[in-house]
Amino acid sequence: MSYNVPTYETARMSFGPGIIYLGAPGATPTVEVGAVKGDSELSIDLTKLEIFAGSPQSLIKTYTLKEDIRIKFTGIEWDLDNLAYVLGAGITSVSGAKEILEFGGDMDTTNRAVYSVHRQPDGGTIEIQLFKAEGSGKISISMKEADMHEFPYEFVAMEGTVDFSNVALAENKKKFKIIRTKV
Repeated sequence: MSYNVPTYETARMSFGPGIIYLGAPGATPTVEVGAVKGDSELSIDLTKLEIFAGSPQSLIKTYTLKEDIRIKFTGIEWDLDNLAYVLGAGITSVSGAKEILEFGGDMDTTNRAVYSVHRQPDGGTIEIQLFKAEGSGKISISMKEADMHEFPYEFVAMEGTVDFSNVALAENKKKFKIIRTKV
């Protein structure tokens, strides 16, 4: 008999990357980022204000001052549109066989909707929807001698106004949604 094994559901377990899509806010993104490698990460970091009272002081309430939601993943395809999206600026074009990214001098930034779909081993799915996000503005391309070139992507969630169906977002539901669909 094993005493230290908790109760669990293997259908809730998963591993590996998913498919990442980018698109305009207000619609379900349909443009794939392409092949990704390694770990993807959704991070949610709340900055709290703690209120203390009494003597000795005791914590009586916390308020959220800041919500920082980010999704990170590593692409392995040379896609100049995606590089412009993570920069939040830049102009891409095609001239014959040449794809071109030109960048520099633009103070404004663009935003995208980000959609991650991960299929679980049992066939269920995990969907992560960032309704409106801006690229982090950081690119550090690893051009490795004995491995694939790597493109780190990071998008920061902003407060959206509409979901992927272009429906107005309700209060307290304006940054992201996670949907787990069971089979």
